[in-house]
Amino acid sequence: MRLFVFVNVVLAFAIQHVTSLPVDPDQDDPVPYVAPPVNYTAYFGPLHEELEKSLNGQTRVYYIAAEELTWDYNPNHKDTIHDLSVTESPARTKLVSSPSSIGSKYIKALYREYTDDTFTTLKSVPSWQGNMGPILRAEVGDTLEVHFWNKASHNYTIHPHGVHYEFEHEGAVYKGSAGNAIIPPGGKHTYIWTIRPRAGPGPKDGDSLVWGYHSHVHDTDLYDGLYGAIIIYRAGLLNQSRIDREIVSTVFCKLAFKGETGYSPEIPSVFNENHSQYLERTMAELAPQLDKQAIRQDKSSKEAFHFSNVKNSINGVMYGDFRDLAFPINQTITWHLLGWGDFLDINYVSWQNAEVTLFGKRVNHVRLLPATFQTVHVRPMKIGKQKFGFLDNQSGALGMSMVYRVTR
Repeated sequence: MRLFVFVNVVLAFAIQHVTSLPVDPDQDDPVPYVAPPVNYTAYFGPLHEELEKSLNGQTRVYYIAAEELTWDYNPNHKDTIHDLSVTESPARTKLVSSPSSIGSKYIKALYREYTDDTFTTLKSVPSWQGNMGPILRAEVGDTLEVHFWNKASHNYTIHPHGVHYEFEHEGAVYKGSAGNAIIPPGGKHTYIWTIRPRAGPGPKDGDSLVWGYHSHVHDTDLYDGLYGAIIIYRAGLLNQSRIDREIVSTVFCKLAFKGETGYSPEIPSVFNENHSQYLERTMAELAPQLDKQAIRQDKSSKEAFHFSNVKNSINGVMYGDFRDLAFPINQTITWHLLGWGDFLDINYVSWQNAEVTLFGKRVNHVRLLPATFQTVHVRPMKIGKQKFGFLDNQSGALGMSMVYRVTR
């Protein structure tokens, strides 16, 4: 109270002193601040000119459905990084079913690509792609035509980053968005996205770069499993040879902080199954061993359950070992990286026994902020199994690592 009174007395004295100062009759009145004029033509002129130019590429057509299926986060049923069984792995609480853990299998909604508009024949994908949606590829000057069929039981969309679209092809739901933005269960929509120069590689990029796409109805859509990648190439450079020398990795990691009562269940993660719309269904159909009463009533059981549902992974796979992912030694690989999450999801990834360059400069690791995409060039330096991902052995990144092979 005394401090409050003292401060007010000082302020009153200061105000009185200032207001009693003599006024200079020759002093001009203060001029209100007026912001300098903005040259909008200089700002937006290049964009306007770019949008006015006609596209000279081709139309690339994709047929994508959102479908519900059971996904296994550990299809190898092994901790390949530590060469241990899942019951011995540091991540066993996330992979082994128990009264407080579902295990490694969950019901999810995933994007899947079909060969044509009949949606009868699935396109084959490499195993390293995991549960990531189709990789959409185009050159600068092309148009992407994406036919989407929502075969899931919730409302979903496809929202792209990087490419140009009209309002009705944005695929995002928010106040004031297009009325047909939501694609209900059973609904269909065709998205048209154009590939302008600003979507493609810049002067310091290589021959291609990556953007992401995802469903944009609720912020839980990523937890449900709906995400994918768009790779944009310089005009004339999209060919099978380059496709064979590139890989796309989406990292899902959250450092788990441990307090006095154990791991905090409230820390969000991209693949946090606690927030999936399919959690209750997964519990009912795939996890009869759960002690639901203990999870509801016992604090330690509840925290253990929540922690087990946070899946740190690469392309939805924990401790992946992909036999179809092999590169010759000293061959340069284009490695596209996608990071998702909120402001806490800052991930560092690195490569074992490899030379990595980003924008032409050597780096030891790559930092991925939320909703950021990076393209690096990796040159393997040692034959054999090599590791990629979060390699610093912190418990929070359990599972966010994988193995690839380097051959002669």
